[in-house]
Amino acid sequence: MIKQTVICGICGGIGSGKTYIAQQFQLFGAAVFNADHVGHRVLLHDDVKACLVERWGNAILDEASEIDRSKVAALVFAQTTQAQRDREFLQAVTHPLIEQELEAFIANSDSEVVIIDAALLLETGWQSVCHQIIFVDALAHVRLNRCQQRGWAEDQFRSREAAQWSLEQKRSRADFVIDNNGDVKRTTEMIGKVWQALSTSGSLAREQV
Repeated sequence: MIKQTVICGICGGIGSGKTYIAQQFQLFGAAVFNADHVGHRVLLHDDVKACLVERWGNAILDEASEIDRSKVAALVFAQTTQAQRDREFLQAVTHPLIEQELEAFIANSDSEVVIIDAALLLETGWQSVCHQIIFVDALAHVRLNRCQQRGWAEDQFRSREAAQWSLEQKRSRADFVIDNNGDVKRTTEMIGKVWQALSTSGSLAREQV
């Protein structure tokens, strides 16, 4: 009997530590699709670059004439109606290409568990390919502090979070909840329990660790 690959998406607030959690699953043997990394590559495509420059001009390019992600982010995450339209445009250009890579990644994976690490997992509808969803839980001040350590200003944190689904919506879609507020031992134990569940069954009951 061929064992079904379990596809599990990770969601949570900005700065909750989704990528860290995904990396821990990778240590157990999961194949991890990092949508942010793929998004970086997509911006290098000549046709994508041409679309974005046509809309926003050469001001969004860096010294190497590549897309400057920070400049684009400043445009699409502002709290304005225009920014929302710009964000929708950006997603319409880039998300189909990211989704193509996601589909290929899943099709070519020989791992029993595939983890999808995507900040906009639910907003894009990519949860439709997932058997299970993990919500990474962390308090607002913890998440803000982590983002500030990356060099973000508080208004950047707030504006990006406002552009995503609410934490309540994300949590309500989850089959598992992992606490990642800073207690490494507790988080590690939770990851281990979720991994055991994911790696032993392709059809799991809804559960919160």
